[in-house]
Amino acid sequence: MAFPSDYWRSYEKEIGSLPEFQEAIRRISAYERATGSKFVWRGVANSLHPLYSSIVRAYIEANEAVPTEKQLRAFERQVLEEAREWNLDWHREGGRLSGLEILAAMQHHGIPTRLLDFSFNPLFALSFATEKHDDRDGRIFAIDISDRLVDRSLASLPDPWWWEESDHAATDWTAKSWIWRPPPFEPRIVRQAGCFLVGGVPTTTPLRNAKIDGEWRPIHVDEVRASMSVPFQLISYEQAVAAFQGKKYGSITPKVRAFTLRIKCKPAIREELHSGFDLSHKTLFPDFAGMAAYGTSFR
Repeated sequence: MAFPSDYWRSYEKEIGSLPEFQEAIRRISAYERATGSKFVWRGVANSLHPLYSSIVRAYIEANEAVPTEKQLRAFERQVLEEAREWNLDWHREGGRLSGLEILAAMQHHGIPTRLLDFSFNPLFALSFATEKHDDRDGRIFAIDISDRLVDRSLASLPDPWWWEESDHAATDWTAKSWIWRPPPFEPRIVRQAGCFLVGGVPTTTPLRNAKIDGEWRPIHVDEVRASMSVPFQLISYEQAVAAFQGKKYGSITPKVRAFTLRIKCKPAIREELHSGFDLSHKTLFPDFAGMAAYGTSFR
């Protein structure tokens, strides 16, 4: 195996049914209560993929290399400035969009940004993890954002606030992730309890370990960046189990702790989500763009 698979596999919990997932939620919720943490959720259909933002994928496609923070920021400026050249930074009601608002609109319409779509609802993440590629396992990430909510002052700046952060060294920007809950300007964001996770290209701070060939070792910066484009640090699911049992497990608290669940048996879980919770493309994407992408009568 290779990264990110080796890193994910070192910490993942396998889930094979909806009841197993609900039990995992209960345990992670117990961990939240015990530690004062708050998790947001993202589901992906391929368990072997890195957790990359769309702009990192676009950079890799254009340059055949994973970017540093400095390189990604320069690429990001080009994309954002082009949106402004197209006069796409205006509110419908008048006035200029802030930097984050432009990025959110770009993300919604498929233009690459460093924003990652997450949800406050774990069932929505499970729906995305099981929606396609039945020949492959899915994956869910639960990432703790606790006190790192983007406030109004940062969200209202004309340019993304991280452009003022250093792009040369390990800083809070490259060691932590932030969450922004945008205004309800799109029905699908509201329907999906949506939010955006954002952070700098990670370094080896904080230290991350993986179990390789039966031995634990720190992972190198190229291995970190082969796994993620925002900073977080996986912790063992056993910590959630211990919290559920009222015990303490582990003494180290990462700056951005995260759990990962590997999702198997996709068709059965997908059917239960549809029949039991009315979760489907039609309910998760309640707009014309959703019908254009997922409608079946005209295909």
